[in-house]
Amino acid sequence: MAIKINTTEVIDNSRVLQNITGANGTYSNFHAAATTITTVVNFNTPLMTLTMSGNVTFSESNKAAGKTAVLLLDTNTTPHTPTFSANVKWPGGGTAPTWADHRYWEICFVCWDSTVVRAAAVGFDA
Repeated sequence: MAIKINTTEVIDNSRVLQNITGANGTYSNFHAAATTITTVVNFNTPLMTLTMSGNVTFSESNKAAGKTAVLLLDTNTTPHTPTFSANVKWPGGGTAPTWADHRYWEICFVCWDSTVVRAAAVGFDA
């Protein structure tokens, strides 16, 4: 799909820059790189990962309405238990998942406003 600014095509279907003076290049990698974290879900980091080595209490930073983030969480073979602040609201009555049910979790966060974070988690095993 070509990218246009107003009616001028600037990136063609082959991902080659067009109609930009003094620029050249090919775009091929549009997904976020995963950043390893320790205890902070940072909404300026769209994709985070953590392999837990013990129980972790998470906090949030850089919250603003509409910001999103994903945490790929490995609770390890023990398993360890993640805890999230009271700002994080879970579906189905607000109860966090039973983390021991699965080792691996994909947790999606959406900032409802500058305080409340809606979260959903999907667990799976190897």
